[in-house]
Amino acid sequence: MILLYRITPFLVAIIALLGYTAFLFRVVHPLVAVGLSFVCVALLMARLLRFHVQEFSFWFFLGIASLFFLSSFGMLFLFETPWVGIVLALVSTALLVLFTEFVFLYTHLPSRYQPFSLEHLTSLLNLLSIFFFSSFAFATRLFIQLPLSFLALLFFLLSFFLVYGVLWVTKAESFRSRLYALFGAIVLTELFVSITFFPTGFYTNAAFMTIFSYAFFGLTRTEALHKLSREVVKRYVFVSLFLLCVVALSSKWL
Repeated sequence: MILLYRITPFLVAIIALLGYTAFLFRVVHPLVAVGLSFVCVALLMARLLRFHVQEFSFWFFLGIASLFFLSSFGMLFLFETPWVGIVLALVSTALLVLFTEFVFLYTHLPSRYQPFSLEHLTSLLNLLSIFFFSSFAFATRLFIQLPLSFLALLFFLLSFFLVYGVLWVTKAESFRSRLYALFGAIVLTELFVSITFFPTGFYTNAAFMTIFSYAFFGLTRTEALHKLSREVVKRYVFVSLFLLCVVALSSKWL
């Protein structure tokens, strides 16, 4: 039985690459490629997690992988240069396989699991999911005028899940985590709506949103671990301001 779980990362890699290939080279309709590959990856992850739907860990790990995989297609949809899409597909597949490997070790071979591996990789996938989704959302708002209220609702749900997941990983109290996640999602959604009106391109806006999310996730996590200090706040503020300046100065303003 363990062998069936062990080959899951390999199967995820095959399905992801097939899905990306079908999407990039229009082997089938893009929605068919996204839908089939997404369902297959989600089912593989659910089987790896033994379908323990009564546990939040099941939904957390399944959600992180599924959101990252799905949002990466939104990013691919925006690329016009084929080789850029190929590079993103390969990198996304590698990260998804690495995440699946860590989940396998954490769930089935805990003695071989390296502490904090999932925490660090999950933080990276969360930020990439924010960037991918924000880029696609800002682009659809610009090109096809999707209602801002609809996009804001989607972003609220996404940010609520991610913030709550960050706090769940830190073993924070359940009620406190929900409260933090609710207000955190409201704050991030307000930023998302505000950035929509910036006179910049959708990639720049998405970068701004990702930097703000990085600071918020980091400060929320350290506060939940009772490690928040003046030095930590200064570090996050300095890094965030530096990145914001780099993005702002290197971007083309409309």
